[in-house]
Amino acid sequence: LLTSLTPETSNDTETLGLWGAVHKRLWEFTKDTASLDESVRGYERGFYLRNDYYNGINLAYLLNVRAAHAANPAEAIADFVQAQRIRREVIKICQNWLKSENPSPDAKYWIQVTMAEAYFGIGDETEGQRILEEALAMPHATWMGESTREQIEKLRSMLADSPLQHIK
Repeated sequence: LLTSLTPETSNDTETLGLWGAVHKRLWEFTKDTASLDESVRGYERGFYLRNDYYNGINLAYLLNVRAAHAANPAEAIADFVQAQRIRREVIKICQNWLKSENPSPDAKYWIQVTMAEAYFGIGDETEGQRILEEALAMPHATWMGESTREQIEKLRSMLADSPLQHIK
């Protein structure tokens, strides 16, 4: 179904986010690096086209996934550093959204947890935890909280084995 929307050339961030999500799941099930790379490409285009926080946080996460599975240490470091840079941009995008827009309660939840994940990803556990607790205190569907916690736990696991610690 998504291929009919030509995600390879699409400028629609929703299409690109869905394309990235499908390939993210394929990676999780198959560990096929082509799926991981396609997911990165989809989220990357969605992020850079419109400074989209959803695509951006998923791009950063998948760059950490790719870094964790890279055979080449230089590639792992490059992806890890790029993920941190993207997260700093995502934080700014989320802050601006919260200042300038009046998001729905669900949208506000996702913006908050995206910002929390970005703070965790750049190593600011205190701010990440503060924002996460604030978001989790908001009304939200159970699956939203479960999805949030699962992604953050996976991220923390990857960050614990940062490729930067192997630089001599």
